[in-house]
Amino acid sequence: YPTRTEAAIFARHGAAIAAEALRIAGPAPPLIDLGAGDCAKAARLFPLLRPGRYVAVDIAVEFLREALLRLQAAHPGLAMLGVGLDFSQRLVLAPHITGDAPALVFYPGSSLGNFAPDDALRLLREARALARGGALLIGIDLVKPRAVLEAAYDDALGVTAAFNLNVLRNLNRRLGADFEPRQWRHVAFYDAMHARIEMHLEAREALAVRWRGGDERRFAAGERIHTENSYKWTPEGFAALLR
Repeated sequence: YPTRTEAAIFARHGAAIAAEALRIAGPAPPLIDLGAGDCAKAARLFPLLRPGRYVAVDIAVEFLREALLRLQAAHPGLAMLGVGLDFSQRLVLAPHITGDAPALVFYPGSSLGNFAPDDALRLLREARALARGGALLIGIDLVKPRAVLEAAYDDALGVTAAFNLNVLRNLNRRLGADFEPRQWRHVAFYDAMHARIEMHLEAREALAVRWRGGDERRFAAGERIHTENSYKWTPEGFAALLR
């Protein structure tokens, strides 16, 4: 639901959102797109925001480069720049990248929820400094009924399960490990006390995993690897975090 809902919000209220953002940031602001991916979300807002330049930030450098080549062809008059950065560690860009004007920092998709509250606060502070008196346009997933949340992270088609199990394939490739994804199952549930979805990988049986150098880790049947959190917010709680 988050992607569909966010798209519907922009379709219905995009003009009002853009007007408010530009009221704060000023006309033709640099648009700094955090976690830009294929840049599609920002590109759909170009006609409303009319940015002076577009700065796409993402950890996946090659994917971002290809996306920007396509986007530049569609918008030849807009200055664009891609930045390969893991901003989960630190969000800082050199001044020449964004220019001197107040910027509009764009962080859609509710990805801030992947940060624990203290880390989210750190990232928001860095985004505020990056905006230099401009504005922040951010997507946040709200607290909602457990059944809705858990269905989104354990969908019937198994898309999220495949995403989670792919962690093991990455470990095999990077560490020379021998994880067998079929020995694991995807587990996702809502932790109401911490207002977060937790994603885990659970061993279906007792097993051992080895990796480069001859090291080994044994797992008992039912033992879990905690792979991801996704925090949900109430409007009041997120407003307090912003303050």
